[in-house]
Amino acid sequence: MRPAHYSDEDLEQHSVHRRVADDGQRSGFEHDVDRILYSTQWRALAGKSQVVASAELGAYHTRLTHSMKVAQLGRRMAERLERRYGGPNPALVEAACMAHDIGHPPFGHAGETALRTTMDELHFAGGVLDSFEGNAQTLHILTFLAAHKYSGHRGLHLTRACLDASTKYPWERAPLDVDRARHTKWGVYAVDRQAFAWVRAGRGDDAVPVEEQVMDWADDVTYACHDVEDFYRTGLIPLAALFPPPGAAGGDTERETRRFLDYVEAKRRSAGIAFDRDEATHLLADIAKALSIAGPYSGRHEDDVAVNARTAKLIDHFTRDIELEVTGTAAIRYGARLVVPAERRALCELLKELVWCYVIDRPALATQQHGKRRIVSELLRWTHDAPQLLPTDRAEELDLHADPLRAAADHVASLTEDQAIALHRRLSGASLGSVSDNVWL
Repeated sequence: MRPAHYSDEDLEQHSVHRRVADDGQRSGFEHDVDRILYSTQWRALAGKSQVVASAELGAYHTRLTHSMKVAQLGRRMAERLERRYGGPNPALVEAACMAHDIGHPPFGHAGETALRTTMDELHFAGGVLDSFEGNAQTLHILTFLAAHKYSGHRGLHLTRACLDASTKYPWERAPLDVDRARHTKWGVYAVDRQAFAWVRAGRGDDAVPVEEQVMDWADDVTYACHDVEDFYRTGLIPLAALFPPPGAAGGDTERETRRFLDYVEAKRRSAGIAFDRDEATHLLADIAKALSIAGPYSGRHEDDVAVNARTAKLIDHFTRDIELEVTGTAAIRYGARLVVPAERRALCELLKELVWCYVIDRPALATQQHGKRRIVSELLRWTHDAPQLLPTDRAEELDLHADPLRAAADHVASLTEDQAIALHRRLSGASLGSVSDNVWL
């Protein structure tokens, strides 16, 4: 079953260099979805943070449930676009959405920061620029670390179009004094340069295909809607004060709006990003009319109904008016561009800041974040300094590329949070565990 409009080159599988047979059972992109779904790395996302630790009490989103919702939303948007424009392929978008966070380490942004900072310290001493980045780790997993069913071939053997759609930042890390943005965000490790060149098939620019653009928007919308929902339920984000019903705004609304906008303004100005406070105030007022939150979450059935209704309304608001600007012969790959109204993007970015203001940067979380970074950093140092601590698969990897720091980082990044905590206690001597723990540590 061949996807319409996609070329043999788009459908070629990495490493094995062939296409999935057109046998009427599954398309090449449906194979991509299934390979990701059955991978060890996909299952591990259940034990990794979206915002708070995966073991935290409460029905918080993990990286797995976040990725599942991104995939659902990305597929639905692609289905609507395909009906209107003839593309992109929904299964391809779904696969890219499933893969987009598969490279994230334990403890979310705290773990990623710890791995990068520690690798920088150890690498820079030897004049090496490369480090750790969750998006680059995604490509590394999909093309090298993961295993499928063909002996002698590494990775999941995903199609070229899928790997391309899963790569958010199609470049290697740049020196800080050359390009600050590309020093902070990149999507390709030097060790994966050959695989990336195959994915791009001669493209030398930094353009991304329309399938990646739909995935990226699905990720942003899911983050803005579902993470905010989590922390409204637990009382950490005061949505009732920020978005009260018409005529109900009072001192709490004025105070919380000022506090939130002060936070966003300070954060963006420190990053050298312009901030229009009047525009932000207008966006918050507009969304308040739509959400109209009467009070804090109290756990009643009607509260759950209201939360779900508001989340659905927000998702509809962000996805209803999307369009494609088609420049090629078909609305796929590099022949189309996703168009999202500018005010929707601005509002989405603003709502994402709610989680940072009221949760991630709150003092109560600072001690946890410190502990998470220490666990990850020390695990990386210990396994780098003593490669004999690496498990069998990472020791095999070390034999292939002879980079003990990359092998150590791959090991630490692969751990769930429970595994990372247990391994840290074991290696530090705080709790030696059992001899049989080596099965999973």
